[in-house]
Amino acid sequence: MGKLSLSRRQVVSSAAAMATITALGIKPEQVLAADEGVLKVRMLNDIQILDPGYMIGGAESTTLFACMPCLAVTTLGADGTWGWKPSEFVESVSVSDDGMHIPFTLKKGLMWSNGLGEVTAEDVKFSFERMLKSDWSGRWPTLDHVDVKDKYNGVIVLKSPFEGTFVMGIGSESGAILPKVAVEKLKDKKFTTELPGQLGPYMMTSWTPKQKLVLKANPDWTGTKPAFPEIQIIDIEDNKAAELAFEAHEVDVAHIALETAARYKKNPPAGSKLINLPGPLYTWMGMNTQNEKLKDIRVRKAIQRAVDVDAVIAGAYGGDAPKAHGVIPIGLVGHRDSSKYSYNPDEAKKLLKEAGVSGLSLSLVALNSEAEQVAAAQIIQANLADVGIEAKVVPTDSGPYWNLGLEKKGDAWKTLELWIMRYRCSPDPSDPIQWFVKSQVGVWNWERWSDPEFEELWTKGLKETDRTKRAQIYLRMQEIMEDTGAYAWLTFDPWAYVSTDKVDPAFDPGGEMRVENFKKA
Repeated sequence: MGKLSLSRRQVVSSAAAMATITALGIKPEQVLAADEGVLKVRMLNDIQILDPGYMIGGAESTTLFACMPCLAVTTLGADGTWGWKPSEFVESVSVSDDGMHIPFTLKKGLMWSNGLGEVTAEDVKFSFERMLKSDWSGRWPTLDHVDVKDKYNGVIVLKSPFEGTFVMGIGSESGAILPKVAVEKLKDKKFTTELPGQLGPYMMTSWTPKQKLVLKANPDWTGTKPAFPEIQIIDIEDNKAAELAFEAHEVDVAHIALETAARYKKNPPAGSKLINLPGPLYTWMGMNTQNEKLKDIRVRKAIQRAVDVDAVIAGAYGGDAPKAHGVIPIGLVGHRDSSKYSYNPDEAKKLLKEAGVSGLSLSLVALNSEAEQVAAAQIIQANLADVGIEAKVVPTDSGPYWNLGLEKKGDAWKTLELWIMRYRCSPDPSDPIQWFVKSQVGVWNWERWSDPEFEELWTKGLKETDRTKRAQIYLRMQEIMEDTGAYAWLTFDPWAYVSTDKVDPAFDPGGEMRVENFKKA
């Protein structure tokens, strides 16, 4: 690396990063890579819930992909089109001509760990049907039930044809198959950080909270053998710490901030390669419509118009990110090219005056592991100050952050005001939209609103097969979201990774690491 000119903010960030590295036992002066045969990758945030019905994602998704069976896997074509193919756990899986029946045949002799016996069609039925009552039920919007024909054969039955069934459900982490006999014995038939049974290329063998998760090659796995006997997923939430850890050869693959990627593109560390993924990601600033300070829609719309999104993209994302006008990413049916509002501080002041509001003070929460989000929050803080609103930026660790809007985690949602949020989605417009339906209030609809027309359109969108009509449905749904005043659209984030040139990393089309498919270069 060449000599860098650091701002005061970067120096402070670097000091915090060094403290993080020291706490993790990483020695920046080391020049040797991880132990031979042990691959180390950065975990962006720690695991909390591995249960596919109640997970958050990230490292949890990576673990499920590596350690649990599934019927199909998602693929990405050369033209950028998502697709799917049968997994190594099945003899066959296909879609009937009517698009409503998906017969499958499991391979024989696939054995669960912990002496739980063979994987059966009954496990598939149990796993998929329990998703209908879970926090991730939106990944299975038209699933009706699963018919079991015999030990290895079954049919997934849909209420109506749905083109996203494989990429959103069956081939995603939401399609992880669980051992019925083990899960049914658990309290509430749920689990958190300990898998009730495993079957995949890897097995999760240990987890040290806030430090690392260890996966080891499954000796009983009969499919394609993984390239690395052990993978350690290291918890490094701070982006600067992750950058330093990679440069010190203490992690082999790391997700990095966009500003780091820009520098690496010009001056890469020796023996490294940069990986840029478009990633179906969408970021916005949300507002709690049930918070007393934000109940007046005029106040929310004033905040919308006070945010200079162009400045956010230039300052927080280095100008290297597209401007968002909704939640459906570029290239998907229903993507919006414009918004009904724009940056207009004069109008914002007028709306606040009409609402009789002055001296408003709000908290703005951002995930502290994401430099772009914290920087975006700081720019928005300045924007709001320009219209007379005091915003306190609250950088927050991933654990408490992801619990903020969940009613089952306590009363934090009642005092939640503003936040920067980023979600990842599958390539169907119903996936990014699903989190804002009425049933998600208190779960992932942190803005806490509902609308009858929105609910009606949600149902229509799942059944509609005409592409043009679907587009109109999802365009209107995003317009309804915008009209609540609860959203200030920001961007569709690119994702960047850096890897040693001795490794060929693999990712699912959505940008999540598929460590079971990593290869030696």
